[in-house]
Amino acid sequence: MSITGNYGSYGTYYNTSSSAVGAGFVGAFLAIWIVMMIISVAISVLMIVSMWKIFTQNNKPGWYSLIPFLNIWTLFEIVGVAGWWSLIPFANSVFMIIVTYKLAIKYGKSSGFAVFNIFFPYIGFPILAFGKKKEQIVEQPKEEIQEEVKEEKKTTTKKSTKTTKKFCSECGTEMDKDAVFCPNCGAKTK
Repeated sequence: MSITGNYGSYGTYYNTSSSAVGAGFVGAFLAIWIVMMIISVAISVLMIVSMWKIFTQNNKPGWYSLIPFLNIWTLFEIVGVAGWWSLIPFANSVFMIIVTYKLAIKYGKSSGFAVFNIFFPYIGFPILAFGKKKEQIVEQPKEEIQEEVKEEKKTTTKKSTKTTKKFCSECGTEMDKDAVFCPNCGAKTK
């Protein structure tokens, strides 16, 4: 018998220190694997919750974020890309980059953030979902605004002339509001 190890009944040498090292590697691997699984589950839940919120903010059912393929299809539709592009292999990868960029722009974020969102969607999507949504404001030329104001004034004056009616106090005939005498009985209006 040797000082460094044990010999089995068949004459093979078993090193007790190497089996302890192997058990240590397995234990370390298992610990790292458990930590990675916890992190991946947390990221998955964060993305589902973020997509749920983004869908509800854009008048889509939130539960669409739970269904594979439907969640990406809906995300495509939110930014104005046809959803069927999400079903075509390789093209869907290219369009997903475009959709991720457009989604950030739709929420009023800068182009720099949109590029950041492409490379780090696990950070960008929660920022979009839980941050303030800025609507894009499209400025109209002053002439168009002035035309709209004039048209609105015309419709309000037409409504006011139609709603103001005057009736004769003697016979009850409807008259123009500026009439002094009743066209039917000739009575003077008050």
